[in-house]
Amino acid sequence: MFGEKFYPDLKQYFANLKILTLSFLRDRQTVFFVMLLPLIFLIIFGSLYSQNGQGQANLVAIYYSETASLNPGEISAVIEENSSLAYQEVASFEEGEDLLRNYQADILLEVGDNRLDYYFNPVRLQDNPALEQQAALINRELDVRRTGMEEYLQLEIRDIPPDSSQTGTAVPSRLFSLFPGLIALGMASSGLFVIVELFHYFRERGVLKRLGASPLNRGSFIFALVSSRLPGSLLSSLLVLLASRLLFGVSFEINWLLFIPYLIIGTVIMMGLGALITLVTTTADSGFQAANILLTVMIFFSGIYFPIEFLPSYFQRASTFLPLTYLARGMQQIMGVSPLETGQFLLETGSLLIISLLLIIIVAKKSSWTD
Repeated sequence: MFGEKFYPDLKQYFANLKILTLSFLRDRQTVFFVMLLPLIFLIIFGSLYSQNGQGQANLVAIYYSETASLNPGEISAVIEENSSLAYQEVASFEEGEDLLRNYQADILLEVGDNRLDYYFNPVRLQDNPALEQQAALINRELDVRRTGMEEYLQLEIRDIPPDSSQTGTAVPSRLFSLFPGLIALGMASSGLFVIVELFHYFRERGVLKRLGASPLNRGSFIFALVSSRLPGSLLSSLLVLLASRLLFGVSFEINWLLFIPYLIIGTVIMMGLGALITLVTTTADSGFQAANILLTVMIFFSGIYFPIEFLPSYFQRASTFLPLTYLARGMQQIMGVSPLETGQFLLETGSLLIISLLLIIIVAKKSSWTD
C-alpha cells in the first residue's frame, strides 16, 4: 500500500514525473515566478547597472550668483580635468533645481561670495555618496589652486571589476555579479513552494487522501514532485544566461560540471526551506503567505541585487541565516564571478543539502495522508 514503504518505485517515479512536470508547465502563475520574474528583474536592474558603468560623465549644473567670487574659468578648468564630470552653466538657481529634480543634472553647484553650495537629489540614495565625493574633490582642488599649494600626492579612487577576459569587454562589477544572483532566485522560486503545495494545498483539497487510498508508492510520488521542478530551474537559468548575452553582451566561463548539479542541489535546498515552513504553518494560505514573505526578505538581504557589505551590520548578520545567501555565493563561484574557497563551498552546500533532505523526509513521514 501507499504508506508501507518510502523508497521509490522507478516505474511509478517516471510516470509521476511526466504528469507532474506537464502540470507544472501548465501553471501560469508558477511559470511566471520561476522563469519570467528573474528576467523582469534582470532587465530593470541590468539596465540600471549597465548605465552606471558606461563611463558617462556626471553633469554639474553651475549657477553663478551676483556675489560670486570665482570666475567661470577657475571652476571649468577643474571640472574639465576630471573625466567623470561634465558641466553646464545655468542662468538661474531655479533652472538648476529643475535639472536636478528631473535627473538631467547630478549636482547643482551654486557659486557665491567665497562660498560653494552643492545640492543633490535626495531620491538618489545610491548615487549621492559618490557624488558628494566628487563635490569634495572639486572643492579641494579649488582650495589648492587658490592658495598656491603644491599637491605632492594625487588621489584616485578606482573600481577593480571582475576579469574582463571572461566577458570580452569591460563590464560593471555590479552588473557582472547580478546574473548569478538571478539564477539563484530562479532556484528559490522553483523550490520554495513545492513542499508547501504538497502537504498543505493537496491535503486541504483531498488529493493526499485519494493518493493514500491508492497503491501508489509514497517515495515515487514525492521524488517525482521534487524532480518536476528541476526543469523550471534549468530553463530559468538558461533564459538568464541568454538574456545576459543578448541584452548586455555579458558571457561567463561557467564550470558546467558543477553548474547543472548545483541547480539541482540548490532547488532541493530551497525545498527544504519550504518543508520548514510546512512544519510551522497549518494551512495552505498561511504557508504560501509565509513563503512569499520569506522570498521577499531573501531577495533584498541575500546579496542578489547589491552586495551584502552595503547592508547595516544587523542585516548582514541576519543574511547568514538565509539559504539564498549561500546559493547566490555558490553560483558566483561556479560562474567565475567571485572566488570562494573549495572547502567553504563544499561545507556550506553539503550542510544545507543534508539539512534540507532531512526536513523533507521528516515532513513526508509526519504528514497525514489519510485525513
